[in-house]
Amino acid sequence: MGQSPTFDVDVSRNGTFDVVTVRGEIDLVTAPLLKDAFDGLGSRIVVDLRAVGFMDSSGLAVLLHQKDQMDGGEFRIVSDGPAVLRLFELSGLTEVFAPTPDLVVSES
Repeated sequence: MGQSPTFDVDVSRNGTFDVVTVRGEIDLVTAPLLKDAFDGLGSRIVVDLRAVGFMDSSGLAVLLHQKDQMDGGEFRIVSDGPAVLRLFELSGLTEVFAPTPDLVVSES
């Protein structure tokens, strides 16, 4: 599901989780593409942002919207990139998303 040279998103399955892997930059132009990637996914989603070098508030808005839509499901963020982690910190959303540095999908 490649999109552009600066953005790519793939959806795969890992056990009972849908894994949304994002590469590149999430901004005003690419955020709608990320939003589209969530269409039709289940109630257990992991978003892997480890290959994201830049994300602005439009990316945060997509993630918040999706988390709100989960209605009791699980929504996890994987990120170890300083730019993305700093954005979570500055926006006060570190505790909301509780990003982890590694993709670990347990069935608990």
